[in-house]
Amino acid sequence: MKIQRVNRGRNHWYIDQDANGDRVPGVTTITGNGLPKPALINWAGEATAEYAVDNWDTLAAMGPAARLKAIKSGRYASRDEAANRGTQIHKLGERLLLGEQVTVPPLLEGYVRSYVQFLDDFDVDPVHVEAVVYSETHRHVGTLDLIADLRFPDMPEYDDLERSADGYVRSLIDVKTSRTGIFGDVAVQLAPYRYSEFLIAKDPESGDEQVIDMPEVAFTGAVHVTPHGYELRPVLAGPDQYRDFLYIKEIARFVDTSRDLVGEPVIPPTTARFELTRIDLDPALEVGELTEAAF
Repeated sequence: MKIQRVNRGRNHWYIDQDANGDRVPGVTTITGNGLPKPALINWAGEATAEYAVDNWDTLAAMGPAARLKAIKSGRYASRDEAANRGTQIHKLGERLLLGEQVTVPPLLEGYVRSYVQFLDDFDVDPVHVEAVVYSETHRHVGTLDLIADLRFPDMPEYDDLERSADGYVRSLIDVKTSRTGIFGDVAVQLAPYRYSEFLIAKDPESGDEQVIDMPEVAFTGAVHVTPHGYELRPVLAGPDQYRDFLYIKEIARFVDTSRDLVGEPVIPPTTARFELTRIDLDPALEVGELTEAAF
């Protein structure tokens, strides 16, 4: 596989240049299509109700059709705002990790300050930032946030972590900026990254890309960044979680292709044939005579 990430505005996808540009499913898309998310049902109802209450006067001034359209689409405003914020924070974080100076919008100052605090507290030494990883065996691809060496505290609960000679732990980290924190489905996001076979590395000076074997990591976790601080939480992303992801991948494949399982209507072997014929009736005929003349 020769993987290329294609960016279009806020969206992106992956193609295999060795397979006539066929798309390769991304980890986020796979989990989105194959993993049930019952919490989204409650979110949709609550977000719609909140939008209606917050915009009551504006909605009341609209016509019924415009009001219905606004209410139906209103819940996506907060979602899109959160997505845009997360994208900006990721971009700023990537530049900070690469040692660049950044200009921070006022609304993001708290998030960036918290992220910088995380970098300082754990003495984060980046190895790969926003790197594309992929598996030829199971044909999936994705962009991980960060592989870095972190300095963990000398505490019994971290004694099992493999450390380098100077005390660092090679870690695979996902960065989350949502209000709701870290959920268990992060495990089936990190696991396919961890067990991908290849990583596309960039030369920091020339920017040239080269495919290397996926580095081994000793710790997998997610850092939840908010305007008021951060939390680094371990996330179990081992072989069992990778197997779970592969099950999810098959469910996503079924969801994508299930409509193809239903064919066209079957035509019965004997089909009744009817012929419509126009007849002109004498308007002077009585009702009974009209019926008799027609049939």
